[in-house]
Amino acid sequence: MTYEASFIKRLKKLGIKKLILSFDTLAFIITFFLIYITSNGTIIQESANQILMSFIEISGSLFAIVLAGLAIVTSFTDKDFIYAWKKIEEFDNIITLFQYNMIILLLIMVFSLFIRFIYYNSFAMITLISIFVYMIVSLIDLVGFVSKYGLQRGEFIKQLKEGTHK
Repeated sequence: MTYEASFIKRLKKLGIKKLILSFDTLAFIITFFLIYITSNGTIIQESANQILMSFIEISGSLFAIVLAGLAIVTSFTDKDFIYAWKKIEEFDNIITLFQYNMIILLLIMVFSLFIRFIYYNSFAMITLISIFVYMIVSLIDLVGFVSKYGLQRGEFIKQLKEGTHK
């Protein structure tokens, strides 16, 4: 069996440069500086506690949704379509993007718990808010990728039915 089990290697193949030079990263940077400048680098812990609890709850819910999406994509895809996607080297990318987004969500949950219950720091809070925005934009990209997947699957089935599939 020839597949790349290593998440890091699959992420490199997907394109670390693509991930760094993306709208996600731009949203992170803009959010960070906007919040830092408007708050003078200080967010009061009492105000942050409500935000942190929301981040924990939202990230947990989104993690479950992303995991369910991954399960649906992998289990309801027929073997011919998986083969076609493997041939054009896109199947590994969709699995990697799901895994990447789940890791971001886990990072937000753990970071939120740490900041709320172990050690509060305004700079860390501003960074966490920026990571949260990064995650939202990243999930929008994942939805776009899954939509592309769905459209290509539809085209694949159409070609199979019409006998034009190569």
